[in-house]
Amino acid sequence: MADAVTVPDEWLPGIDALRKAPEGAAIFLLGGVDRGKTTFTTHAARILAAEFERVAVVDCDIGQSEIGPPGTVGVARARADAERLTDLKPAGIYFVGAFSPAQVALETVTATAEAIARARVAKANRILVDTSGFVSGPAARRLKVAKAQVVAPSLILGFGAQAEIGGLLSAVSNATGAKTLRLETPAAVGRKLTALRTTRRLTRLARALENGREIDLPLREVSLVGATLGAGEPLPPELIRWSAKVLRMPLAYGESADGLLTLFLRDGVPRRDWEVDAEPVSAHFKAKSVRVLSLGSYVGAYLGLHDTRGQLLSVARCIGLDPVRDVLTVFAPPPATPERVRLVSFGRVRLNEDGSQHSDIRPGEI
Repeated sequence: MADAVTVPDEWLPGIDALRKAPEGAAIFLLGGVDRGKTTFTTHAARILAAEFERVAVVDCDIGQSEIGPPGTVGVARARADAERLTDLKPAGIYFVGAFSPAQVALETVTATAEAIARARVAKANRILVDTSGFVSGPAARRLKVAKAQVVAPSLILGFGAQAEIGGLLSAVSNATGAKTLRLETPAAVGRKLTALRTTRRLTRLARALENGREIDLPLREVSLVGATLGAGEPLPPELIRWSAKVLRMPLAYGESADGLLTLFLRDGVPRRDWEVDAEPVSAHFKAKSVRVLSLGSYVGAYLGLHDTRGQLLSVARCIGLDPVRDVLTVFAPPPATPERVRLVSFGRVRLNEDGSQHSDIRPGEI
């Protein structure tokens, strides 16, 4: 129960500030890794849920997600009896497709805005916004400021020493007009080993993909986001064969869009110096530029599968892509089905079959 929650003395001013916040206020939490943001959020959510009618938690820590799978932003209604944020039932999950905020800054800000909107529609009395530990450097500052601007908080809670987060607190406050309160990290909040974080993420990903099975999605019936494939008009098979002969590569597919010709290998990588033979192909298609990608680069990609309203049905792993057969094969759990999936978002990481991270997807690789 909420009355059993023991809050460290260092955090009591933060709990008091949450109680005094205006009705419907959003509270933005920021601080480095292992500074206690999630632990504080858990305590505060339980306490506030016992005192207010509706309290929402928005989880923006995409690398160590509690409410949704890793690589997502989640929002849930707090409960006084929930000992962990993972105990909360998600009211909304928004796919960003990577575990490092620096890779998907735009997606993270957009997902945060959607989660906040969901909480406000539910008329939450308080909205707790837990963020990642990405706080150092100009990219982190840009991301935190942009995220805070879509949150429009009444209060910003900073976790850590003044030398560590003082400047960031000031920047976010100046960008939003919100009041700030810095809280020291209690000694009882220990540091987590990187291996422990990785193992925990793997466990969460494996759980998100539980009961998955292979399903074929007809490419003509789904839209792809975050991938080159599907962005242009397909080339006739005979022109694919001609281009393959000219370029001396086993091309399987091709698309043309606004002066950009994209040719796809079935697998492998383009041969070295293929560009020296590309002039006849470029001239034939009146293409300003020609590029060659590999369909094999899509295998393992972390995916978000969405319905006709853009709502996330489930996360998934790409197994294979065959544009000639017009099929994208994915490993996905229910409720994703070929009949329901209409939008596929490609993330920026590849997964192994066990859900562990295989590699990053480089810009322009897919």
